[in-house]
Amino acid sequence: MPSTPDTDGEELQAILSTMSDVVITADYHGTVMRVNPAIEKLFGYLPATLIGQNISVLMPEAYASAHDGYMARYLQSGVARIIGTGRELVARHRDGHLFPIHIAVSKLEQYPLFVAVIRDMSELVKLEKEALLISEIERNRISRELHDELGQNLLGLTMQLQVITKQLAGNDNQLQLQLQNLSRGLAQNVSNIRAIISELATVELEEQGLQSALNTFVKLCNNYNKAKVTLTCEGQKPAEDYTVSINLYRIAREAIYNALKHADASQIEVSLKEQDTRIELIIKDNGKGLPPELNVRDGRLINTGHGLRNIHFRAHVIGAQLTISSSAATGTRIECLYNRPGVKPSLIRENI
Repeated sequence: MPSTPDTDGEELQAILSTMSDVVITADYHGTVMRVNPAIEKLFGYLPATLIGQNISVLMPEAYASAHDGYMARYLQSGVARIIGTGRELVARHRDGHLFPIHIAVSKLEQYPLFVAVIRDMSELVKLEKEALLISEIERNRISRELHDELGQNLLGLTMQLQVITKQLAGNDNQLQLQLQNLSRGLAQNVSNIRAIISELATVELEEQGLQSALNTFVKLCNNYNKAKVTLTCEGQKPAEDYTVSINLYRIAREAIYNALKHADASQIEVSLKEQDTRIELIIKDNGKGLPPELNVRDGRLINTGHGLRNIHFRAHVIGAQLTISSSAATGTRIECLYNRPGVKPSLIRENI
């Protein structure tokens, strides 16, 4: 007859041993006190080799170097950023490669210990990337159909009405006025369809490059809006992955649309730096800022809206660091930093 655990400790250990998520117990100094066997599959470490080590060995260098400082500030102030909540971050495998995780950290009230539950997000992020790529293909298909069928038909009807209106010039004034109104209505619908096509269409980034695509969009914005949109570019090293470029492009578009539609901005500045180690995209506006209910804290979106959910999701899918600051006095600043593969991530301000 199989033996059963006869103590609470043994029962807990048996449960932890069967969990697929990594569970780590660490003290206030970040020293690992206990870890379950799942650590080997996810991080490549045997459980015994981590006992007594600082938990920062599982973090990218940028996180690890700042971890003790974050912990000290938390113990002094009691203000937590991760503790008590969940967060998607980047972890470091024993062999050095980085991968996405979801981590939830809790503080044990009766003991000076923290418990972290870590889940691998690699497969989910991969699926999200594939879903976005499929979405872009579908957007492009719908855009082509709108252009080739509905758009062209509406344009043809508009031109026919214009010809009929001219032929009736000087005859039935009432009928001519009705035709003119109908012609203007169709022309407006054609303009609306073109705007929808522009929004749906996937630019040929593989041929044009991100800089050229952004430049085309900025010119379009300046042609149809009173606000002044400027673009400055540095470097000439595009992302190797097409999905990175298309998501950065969509982030820029969404941010500009937000500034035009919701923030009443009169000036929008877009900056793109394609460097050897990373790509930096910044969109700044002088509008009225984000609504307070969106609750932007420490550059992180607590609630999302006004298209910011899409921006946040796209940055997450490509593994980029997103920082948002906003106020009624200074407007909104959205910064998206994408580190190229094999490059250590830049320091992220929020870690606890």
